[in-house]
Amino acid sequence: MKSTRGERPETREPGVGSAVESPEPALSGRSARLVSHPVFGEGEVLDARWRGTELLVKFTSGLKLWLPTRRVRLVAKFDDDLLKFGTSRFRSIDRIQACRMIEAFRLGIVPHQDVEAFTFGRDREMGVIDAALLQLGRGQGEAYLVEGDYGTGKTHLLEYIHHRALKAGMVTSLCQFDPHEVSPHRPKRVYREIVHNLRYIQGGREYGFRDLLRQAGELDLSDHVFLGPVLRKLSRLDPGRTENEVFWQWIEGESTKEYATERQSRHRVRGGQRIPALYDFSTAADFYCNILSGIGWIARQLGLKGLVLLIDEAETVTHLWDVIYLTKSINFLEGLVRTAQNDPEVRHISQRMIHNQVRPVPYIYRDPSMLLVFATTPNPYDYGYIRIANRVKQKLELAPLADRALVDLFATLMMTYQRAYPGFDISEFEQKRLFSAAVQSGNEGVRSFIKFCVEGLDVARTRAGGLARRGMVDD
Repeated sequence: MKSTRGERPETREPGVGSAVESPEPALSGRSARLVSHPVFGEGEVLDARWRGTELLVKFTSGLKLWLPTRRVRLVAKFDDDLLKFGTSRFRSIDRIQACRMIEAFRLGIVPHQDVEAFTFGRDREMGVIDAALLQLGRGQGEAYLVEGDYGTGKTHLLEYIHHRALKAGMVTSLCQFDPHEVSPHRPKRVYREIVHNLRYIQGGREYGFRDLLRQAGELDLSDHVFLGPVLRKLSRLDPGRTENEVFWQWIEGESTKEYATERQSRHRVRGGQRIPALYDFSTAADFYCNILSGIGWIARQLGLKGLVLLIDEAETVTHLWDVIYLTKSINFLEGLVRTAQNDPEVRHISQRMIHNQVRPVPYIYRDPSMLLVFATTPNPYDYGYIRIANRVKQKLELAPLADRALVDLFATLMMTYQRAYPGFDISEFEQKRLFSAAVQSGNEGVRSFIKFCVEGLDVARTRAGGLARRGMVDD
């Protein structure tokens, strides 16, 4: 493959191999060839194709992949001088990685690809999660509840599970409830969020929801109320028609049904009338659980190891004051839990559960192979929380990190910072003072602890350069 170092890469049509057009201007220049990917880390762009919509990237691990341009982030701020410091002096990370990590830490974020390296004091929880993923790989799903007060690292643990599940070859989606946009009493919005965030890795390449359905074309889902008609329509799509994008947005949960099926619409999806609508009402929990379990079944049939759904801010269910919305929210969450648990009662239409009144279906389709993880702040006096907590058998209770874990975290942070800024030094005495101050002010969780430490090191560095007065670390 032709290298782009020092010159503009060629753009090639797939399967043709001839240069037809220059890549996007943003890819030119020394610094613009470096990119960051949420799973594979940092890499250098070697080539581009399809009008710059896909890039060939060589990652620092040695992996070389074609990826959609929108899935990578250009690391434009790093220049040639900075690159010189990415030497063998650092065995595990180079200076580019260290700078990118420190930049994220300043915002109180742990980068996705570094989540394993920056997980401290959670050995027991990681063991439980790894065992759950192993069980899912054998076809046995389950539901887990991760409980912890604000700042104990629930979101970080979900990121860890997300990372591990992708590496293990599972279809994974991480999303967050929101009382306004993604509330559990609106199952269609939850489905849309799950579908948009759905990812999996196969053959060293990242894929999404559309890829999964394209690969499922050879499977027999004729008995699935939604996926059966969708796959039949998908097999007949004309690649050159504009209706394709309308069709995809429709089955991803966007509100395109009206103009997708209206006979007078120039965007009409021919044959779309035979595809069931994605119901927008709150009783459609059975319909969406049925689809998600179907996706889990597809994953297994394609050689993947099941479906992992990670839902943050599950306590949103306790924020619904309307008793009707609350009832339907609880029903949807219970439906998801029982689907993951492969509950025999919801393999058929159960009168104990709420069903949509248009086309009632069982909550479970065939063998679901689904691991469901809710992260929530405990609220033992709330009815909605009690209902969900009683339904989930497996629980992980997160306590604040122990002092030993904080020391390990601080030491790793120091190492990363010094790799990002070679030559920077801070005395052991000042390190201890900074650590002590971070612990005393770290009552808002691990992220605020990391942010405090990085800001303290920034002050120490600028002070050493004469840009800040002494004593600011203590302020």
